[in-house]
Amino acid sequence: MKETSRGWKRLGLQLGVLAGAGLALVGGVETSRAGPVCVEEGQCTFTKPVFLIALDYSTAMNEMFDADETRWQRAVAAVQAIVDGDNGYIQGNSMLALMRFGHDPDADQPGTTIAGDASGLVDGQKVDVPWYDGLAPDKAYYQCNGEAVKAALAAVPPPLAGAPTGIGAWTGGAMERAKALFAEVKADHPEEVGPDARRPALIVITQGEWTDPENTQVLQPPAADPAPVALDMWNNAAIPTFVLSVGDAVGTAEAKGLALAGGTGQAVTEASLLGDALKAELQKIIDQIEPPICAPAWPRVMFILDGSSSMLNVMGDSVHGAMGQTRWDLLRTGGIEQALGTSTPLLNGFSFATWSVVGAAVFGDDAPAEQKLLVDYAPCRAGVFHWALDPQTSCEAPGCVDPWGGPPIAWTFQTDEIELPGPATVVKSHVPRCDLDAQKPGACSGSGAFVHLGLELVQGHLAEARASCMAVDAPVICDAQTKFYNVLIMDGAYDSDDAAVQASLEQMASDGVRTYVVGLGELAALPEAVEQLTNMAAWGSGGSLDFFAAGDSQVELQAAFAAIFEHMFEEVTQTPIDPCCSGLYCGGLDEGNDVGEPDPLPDPSDSDGTSSTTGEATSTTEAPVTSTTDVSTTSAGPTTDASTTDTLTTGTPTTDAPTTDGPTSGAPTTDGQPGTSAPGESGDEPTGTDSDGGAPGSDAQAGCGCTSGAQGEGTLVSLVGLGLLGLGGRRRRAE
Repeated sequence: MKETSRGWKRLGLQLGVLAGAGLALVGGVETSRAGPVCVEEGQCTFTKPVFLIALDYSTAMNEMFDADETRWQRAVAAVQAIVDGDNGYIQGNSMLALMRFGHDPDADQPGTTIAGDASGLVDGQKVDVPWYDGLAPDKAYYQCNGEAVKAALAAVPPPLAGAPTGIGAWTGGAMERAKALFAEVKADHPEEVGPDARRPALIVITQGEWTDPENTQVLQPPAADPAPVALDMWNNAAIPTFVLSVGDAVGTAEAKGLALAGGTGQAVTEASLLGDALKAELQKIIDQIEPPICAPAWPRVMFILDGSSSMLNVMGDSVHGAMGQTRWDLLRTGGIEQALGTSTPLLNGFSFATWSVVGAAVFGDDAPAEQKLLVDYAPCRAGVFHWALDPQTSCEAPGCVDPWGGPPIAWTFQTDEIELPGPATVVKSHVPRCDLDAQKPGACSGSGAFVHLGLELVQGHLAEARASCMAVDAPVICDAQTKFYNVLIMDGAYDSDDAAVQASLEQMASDGVRTYVVGLGELAALPEAVEQLTNMAAWGSGGSLDFFAAGDSQVELQAAFAAIFEHMFEEVTQTPIDPCCSGLYCGGLDEGNDVGEPDPLPDPSDSDGTSSTTGEATSTTEAPVTSTTDVSTTSAGPTTDASTTDTLTTGTPTTDAPTTDGPTSGAPTTDGQPGTSAPGESGDEPTGTDSDGGAPGSDAQAGCGCTSGAQGEGTLVSLVGLGLLGLGGRRRRAE
């Protein structure tokens, strides 16, 4: 069982707070606004570690590192990289402090300063940026104070204004001071024990060659060697020491010995590798955390769509509509997707797409029967409705040339695979039939409104859907309290028997699945339709609801959806929900650059003579940061693959102190040496050419990214509060 602290740490599914907070005066330096991904620590964040940067301020740092910069300039740049890298990831997810060190002119006399030094070194050290105000009664931490670290360094001149000599590098004294500071932070926060214990780490940036306390000897005497102090901190307090060397070969060798004793394997000479090692250290802390179970709180909403031919007609069902004028177009361009994506005060300004798992089904005629699932319940699927309902998606020559050209049109339905985010999901296209009727030659005909077939399909699928998501290995889990709803959209009267419609609706209502009914368009205002819609609303809600009139306009339709969602979510939020659960960020899927655009038509030269699977088109629309587990992104999230993290590894202390759970390649011993088709679905192509597209391909990535992973950028990035991102591979084929 992984440790869980503070009830939960906001990892995989939180929307999060991305803006930084203003900071107090720290060490006499006024801080600026924090980095963009800084989230202040609270109930729903993980317990941030305390990182102390110990920066060599000896005059040896004034020597040239390369032809363009001094060692001091390189060290300052390294600190800035730690703070700013990956959109402030390290500074936003740790408590940072900064200490500079030199030497103590009189080790026997407290309070001594170095002649000529105006930077504030006293007894060989200066804490420029502390973790908190030690005099404050509550000892509250400064949140996100990496900007304070940068500001402090900007205000400090090079050691002795660039002089070649004058300040030594009493690194051993700095190590002892760091050890005392870590002990002090622990003593000042006695509540931070067990799972809430704050993990420490020391980062030493040095030219490597150390001196005795009074700067009279270099690399002497043995009592001044900093390595034994690092070893003691590692073995007895589980405090690793990470080391960046900005010195020559001799100095780098000393720095390596310090890192080896401190449990991190070896020193590095590149700031980027130090940053990777620190991110890996954060990762190990994150991996100790067990996320909240949020998915069951998301309601499952199935949209049941009227697929009768009248949805393609206008002017009282007398003539086919032009592009953008039909009720079918209204559902596609100004309907479900827009409603789910509209922000609402009910969810603190976020949209219903961030807190729902949706699917869609369609019904039409009964001979041949046209009911089918367009898309099963899955997170972040609102955006696929546009593709599924787009007449262009199902328009292929010779049966279809102009999808709004009027009858006769023979549709060629398509099957698409959405591989990311979440589990692989099949989505199918559909358009009502547009056959030629001699009685209404200008209107589409052929698909009736046999609503009971759609209701029976959804009713039959509910048991399977519930059983599937209640399985322990379900990618998006539910439980007995998870709410299931239907939203039934009708454009007029139905062709079914009342008894069949009533039976399905009342049975689902009895099973706890409420059906909201929407009357869409002018035909829904006719007396017969109003009576039927009223009855369906009552049957589907246990007599508690009327139907929602949507008219023919986008405004009216959106108002109806808003009223339905408000009623739905008022009920959902009455269920106890983990306070650290929030919602999903669907990123590229609902906002990607191919939403609203049909996939390319299959190549007619395909070997079967009908259609082909197009090549995968991957959309990696950027989100505010990066993705969660198993989701590929394009933004600059931190990475912790073997090529970087193996450079600095954290071993295991030789005591029973809490470990950092890393590889043991750098672990010291006590002598300091290194160790070693859905149910009930019928055919959906009236011309008999339809075929089921088959199951999702085996190359689809599983998992919904709902929890933190053990490796890689997915979990690292989830700290900033994002859930599911990006539209993955989409495979299209004719049904």
